[in-house]
Amino acid sequence: MWTVLLVNLAGLLSPGPDFFYVSRKAASDTHRNAVAGAFGIALGILFWSAVVIFGLAMLNRTNHLAQYIIMCLGGSYLAYSGIKMLRVTKNAQLTDPSKHKEKPTSIFREIMKGLLINLSNGKAIVFFSSVLSGLMANISGNTEIVLVIVLLALETFLYFTLIAFFFSRKMVREFYNRYNRYIDNLAGIVFVFFGGELIYSGLSTMICLTV
Repeated sequence: MWTVLLVNLAGLLSPGPDFFYVSRKAASDTHRNAVAGAFGIALGILFWSAVVIFGLAMLNRTNHLAQYIIMCLGGSYLAYSGIKMLRVTKNAQLTDPSKHKEKPTSIFREIMKGLLINLSNGKAIVFFSSVLSGLMANISGNTEIVLVIVLLALETFLYFTLIAFFFSRKMVREFYNRYNRYIDNLAGIVFVFFGGELIYSGLSTMICLTV
């Protein structure tokens, strides 16, 4: 379970639509709205992880071999993504839009904005299928399933709440603009390692089941 949380954190560290949305909110809007956006994104993670984990659980009950095929495919996706991150040599630039402050809106509307940003990213279901496929073989009950889903959403919310806090500071934005490629490289190492482990586990189990 802790490995899944680590890989999810590595995925959060790599810049994506969710990250740029919250960091921009923190830089150009109120801290409240940025945190509300983070909460909406966490709700999106709750949805995606629930869809994937219950789907995998159902698949595991009907066809054990299919799960290990998904592990190999998911591991390949993570390893491929990791290699792309390791090859990053340029920093992604986060602009400072602080001169264009947005008008305050309701918390509910800001939560919905964050939720829609996350749900619009179809790659999330591929990512969670990859990350969670290796975990499902060790989960025995619904309580553990719910715990994993809640922990993933909680980790996401806490991470983006910290992003909202830190990126409201100009110094942090400037530091990120200068060194974020190394964050990508570090996340790439985690992705390659975990992806390779998934491929190895999936292949070795399939060989054992078919021999």
